[in-house]
Amino acid sequence: MRKCLFCQSPADSREHVLPQWLHRCVSLETGGKFPVQVGRYVEGQGNLDEKKFASLNFQAKIICKSCNNGWMSAMESEVESILRPLTGKELAGDFEMQLNLLRPHATILARWMAKTAITTSYALPGKMHLSNKLAEETKQGHAPQGIWMDVAKARVSGIAVALTNKFPTFNGKKYVGVQTHNTEACFQFCIQVNHLLLRVAMTPAAQVGYRSPGGLIPFRLFPATAKQLPFNFEYEHVNDFLHSVVLNTWAGCPGEVPTVP
Repeated sequence: MRKCLFCQSPADSREHVLPQWLHRCVSLETGGKFPVQVGRYVEGQGNLDEKKFASLNFQAKIICKSCNNGWMSAMESEVESILRPLTGKELAGDFEMQLNLLRPHATILARWMAKTAITTSYALPGKMHLSNKLAEETKQGHAPQGIWMDVAKARVSGIAVALTNKFPTFNGKKYVGVQTHNTEACFQFCIQVNHLLLRVAMTPAAQVGYRSPGGLIPFRLFPATAKQLPFNFEYEHVNDFLHSVVLNTWAGCPGEVPTVP
C-alpha cells in the first residue's frame, strides 16, 4: 500500500484535491469541475498552459486516516474561518482592508498552502511531485523553511489551480528565457477562488521580482513584511498571477523572498 505523504503510515484515507469547504464557495456554473493549469513554455510561442479539468469531488488515496482526521482537519477548519470572507462570488466591502486582516494569520495560511500544494502535486497525473522534506515540515506544525506566500485580487471570478517549476529568469542581468528548475527545490502553486488569488512558492538561490502589465505587485503575506500593501494588486485571473514572477540569479546569489519597491 502507498505510504502517507506526511507520516509514512499506510495511505488508507482519501484526500480532496481542493478542500471541501472551498467547493461551497464556488457557484454551480462550474459544472462541478475546475481547471488545473500547469505552466509551460514553448519556444516561439511563449508562456502557455496545459489545462486539465478535475472534479471538485476528486479524491486521491495519498494520506492516512490519522493525518486526514487529525491535524489536517483542524487546519482546514481554521483556514476556512479566516478565508471565507474573501471567497464570495461577489466582492463585498474593502478588499484591501480584508487582505490586511490576513496578516496575523500569515503562518497558518502559508502552512495550509504548502499542504495543498503537496497533496495536489501527488494527487494529479504527472511527475511534478514536491519534496518529502516539505511534507515533513508541514506536519510538524510550521510553514516549511524557504517558502513565501503572496495574495492578490482577480478581476474575473473563477476557480482554478496552477502548479509550475518554470520561471522567466535573468542571470547576471541577462534574460536567459523561461528556465525549468528542480521541482523539489523550486516551484510555485496558485489557487483562485472567485476573486481571491493565493500563491505559495519556493525559489532558493534566486532573487524574486514581479513583471506584469501596469506594474502589478501582489500583497506579500509570508514571511511578514513591514512594507505597505501595494495599491495595484488586481490581476485579470490566475494565469496573469502565475506568470508575474521573475527570478534573478547571479554567481553567489543567496536567494531571498520578494521585495516590494
